[in-house]
Amino acid sequence: MTIGIVPNGIKIELNGVQNGIPVVNRFYVTAAAAPTGTDMNNALNKALDFWNSYKGFQHPSFTLANITVTDVHIANGTQMIAQLVSNNVGIGTGAALAANAAMCASLRTANIGRSFRGRFYIGGLAGVVQQDAQNFTTSSVAQIPGVFADFIDALATVGLKLVVVSNYANKVVRVVALASEIISIICDTKIDSQRRRTAN
Repeated sequence: MTIGIVPNGIKIELNGVQNGIPVVNRFYVTAAAAPTGTDMNNALNKALDFWNSYKGFQHPSFTLANITVTDVHIANGTQMIAQLVSNNVGIGTGAALAANAAMCASLRTANIGRSFRGRFYIGGLAGVVQQDAQNFTTSSVAQIPGVFADFIDALATVGLKLVVVSNYANKVVRVVALASEIISIICDTKIDSQRRRTAN
């Protein structure tokens, strides 16, 4: 059974690298109907603007290599890849944080439960966001909900919605994935670990 068919869905991947190690963020948006080439191009451009809004958190050793958008409303959908060659590195000051250190944003929909909550991990971080060994600065964390709110608003201007996608229900693959609109973002000061997702 095919996993990942999202009604009117577009998958967005921010493909970065830090010191030769991949750093990938994957998330989804939906269109009002089956995605068009214009929808995909809009999704790509808004995703780049989104990254530019938080690259001040990331160390210059982090490079955003490309943004990939894929039509996932059908199997084997079309794909666009934008290779980035300039203005594509982090601009945060201070020493690089550990590779597994990440700032986690909790993506909330109108419902509760695992199928309706998502997470977005910002990695490749610079010391400018660190308060102490366990925490980020309150000022840096306070910016994240606004960054996401601006992204959601920007997507809305081109008819797209940021969503949480669920492919499973009670450990059974859904025939069609469930996509729920994200309506709020929560971020705390705890330095989260992405050790399981690094190549260390």
